[in-house]
Amino acid sequence: MRLGDVTAALNEGADAVGFVVDSPSSPRNLPLTKAQELMKAVRLFATKVMVTSSHDPRKIVRTCSKLKPDAVQLHYHTPELVRKLRKNQSSTSLILATGIRGTSSLKQAKSVSRYADAILADSPSTTGIGGTGRTHDWRLTARIRNTIRPHPLILAGGLTPSNVKGAIEIVNPFAVDVSSGVEKRVGVKDHGKIREFILNAKGSSS
Repeated sequence: MRLGDVTAALNEGADAVGFVVDSPSSPRNLPLTKAQELMKAVRLFATKVMVTSSHDPRKIVRTCSKLKPDAVQLHYHTPELVRKLRKNQSSTSLILATGIRGTSSLKQAKSVSRYADAILADSPSTTGIGGTGRTHDWRLTARIRNTIRPHPLILAGGLTPSNVKGAIEIVNPFAVDVSSGVEKRVGVKDHGKIREFILNAKGSSS
């Protein structure tokens, strides 16, 4: 949400940076003009991710055309919505969030993976946009990773500098996603925690 935090994440080696838009229930929701400004600071070879819980396919397509992200992370999705995005934003990767609630999530993730470029395994939230600060059953998530192969699994939900290495060793995900776990308060990142998180994530043996 702040330019200094975007720069800090990239300087510490983040591979991707996410920006929440069209998600009024999220405390990290950005106006489009602010998201555009921040995305301009994401340098070449780092991935710009538009994160949204919008249910409106036309609005999502319009927002994509304005922001021109490299990837869109959808916290609400249907086959119809995905078809419209594929038609209008064919070069944009789709990351589809799946809430890990129990063994039923295995079937759900397998179904969703058929029309996703990657699956984001997250802890369910009432807002539909994650950021709960809660972990879920990582051993179940490891089973989901095996179920959706060869599709990549991104692990989210309650990750912090102190637990990310252990989470990676259990799940062996393609990538990890963090927000609240490296914050001083909502929307304000702790640069020391960002550094520690990335060092621990990239230093994992998995």
